[in-house]
Parts: sequence; C-alpha cells; structure tokens
Amino acid sequence: MFFRPVPPRVLVRSLVSALAALLLLTGTTAPLPAQAREDTASSTRSASKLPVRFGVATLNLRKGMRVPGMRHDIGRVLSGGPSVIGFQERLFSRRALRASLPEAWTLLMPKGPTGTDDNPIAVDKRVWKLEKTWSALLTGRTWRRQTGQVAHDQYGVVAVLRHRRTGHTIRAVSFHLPNHLHNRHTGGPNYRNMGGVRAMWRMASRIRDLKEGAPPRHQFIGMCDCNVTENRDLTDNLVKGRITGPLRLETNWSGRKGGSGIDYVMAERRSPYRIDSFVMYRRLVTDHPGIVATFRRVR
Repeated sequence: MFFRPVPPRVLVRSLVSALAALLLLTGTTAPLPAQAREDTASSTRSASKLPVRFGVATLNLRKGMRVPGMRHDIGRVLSGGPSVIGFQERLFSRRALRASLPEAWTLLMPKGPTGTDDNPIAVDKRVWKLEKTWSALLTGRTWRRQTGQVAHDQYGVVAVLRHRRTGHTIRAVSFHLPNHLHNRHTGGPNYRNMGGVRAMWRMASRIRDLKEGAPPRHQFIGMCDCNVTENRDLTDNLVKGRITGPLRLETNWSGRKGGSGIDYVMAERRSPYRIDSFVMYRRLVTDHPGIVATFRRVR
C-alpha cells in the first residue's frame, strides 16, 4: 500500500489548527507560529479587498400606522439590505416607530417645533457611526394636505454618518415635497397649486444649500417622497431641474418600474460609491412602495 506524501504547507496548517484547538480547551494562549501569522494576515488582506456595498432606503409611512404594520413594512424593506432608511410622514408616536425597528438600529428624530421630526432617519449602528444630526428648516410657509392652505413649517432631518469599515462619510437628508405639485399632462409644475410650487422651490434651494455646504469628502444622499413622477418630470422647474440636475445627483429612477414613481433615493455622482442597483418593495401596509438603492464602490 502506498501513501501520498502530505505537502509541508498543509501539514503546518494542520498542526497549527490542532495547537489552536488544544489551547482553546486548556484556556491558555501563546503566540502563533510565523506561518499561522502569515496565513491570518493573508486572509485579512483578502477580506479587505472584497467589494464593499451599502444600502439606503426610503419609505413613506401612512398616517396612523400601528406597530404591527410598521414592523411588516420595515421588515420587507430590510430584506433588501439597507443600513440607512429615510422615513417620511411620521405621523404617529415616536415610541411606536422605535419599537418597529431592530434592536441594533437607532432612530434619529430631533425634537423641536411641530414638523421637526416628520421625516426621521433610522441607522444600523453596526455599520455606521453617527457624527452629527440635526433638523433643517426647508420652508417656513407651505401647504396643508388636500386643501392647499398654509400649514406648519416643513423640516428635513440630516445625518452625517461614517462607515465603520471603510471610513466613507455620507450626508443623508430625509424630506417631503408638497402634494399636488406636478401637472403630469404638461410635465411641469401644477400652477393651480402655486403655493405648493413656490414652497417646493424654496425647499429645493435649501436642499442645494445643504449639499453645497458639505465638505467635499461627504457624499450627499437624499431620501424623499418628492410627489413628482420621475418619467413625467419634463421641465426645469421640478425635481430634475431644481435638485438632481444642479447637484449632479443620480437616482433610482423609480418611475420606470411602475408604482407611484414619486419616491426617490438620490446620491451625488462625484463619489467613490455609486448606485449599483435598486429594488422596489410593494404589497406594504403603507400606500407607497419602499425603495432600496445599493451603492457599490467604483473607484
């Protein structure tokens, strides 16, 4: 009977594994041999070269949603792998929304005047380190849903987040534009709701300020219920002309895939990370689809 000789490298690895198991059982520790250190370093280097991706989602919550409904919708969106979610129209209690999130997540919902916390951001603390968060006043005069009357001030929630593994930093903003804003027949503003149109222009200006005021190393990312159907946004007076065009933002272009087409994840193009793909989640308790955009390192 003949035996195939065992390569020395394989034999060393086997001995190292056996030694590690013995040390674990005895509760003692000792420096690893040079070959083991080399193999460990090689594995670490290989892991660091793996492509790093992260997901960002936007989800509009229907008024009066309870914890079971929010848990269902958030769970559906989380299946797409986001580590940041921008919510809009949070019109129920803070406690209910916090109870709907996984334990490892934190909810960024600044306190302040009415409307300050309508568009909170949720973050997976295992993925991102929070550097700063605040509420940004986007317009002091705006609309009231369905009636067009003046309502309370409108705020966006801003979060500066640093990725724990890569150090990549984003400035994420969650916001909501006025209703009845878009004339889908002409592709331009609905001038019958002139108050809402002007409010949108003021909000767009403030969004541009938030982007242009960020350090160059911060990638700007917006999450919104924009109330403008993307594939019918045909003039320079709505989202394309006032926000995504001037700021050179790419979006999920949700209008091309059916659904409402008004929920956006938008991100600065001039960044090592670009939107690689997106998924739209329907069949939710809320009346909007959830959008998850996956970002991939491209340079």
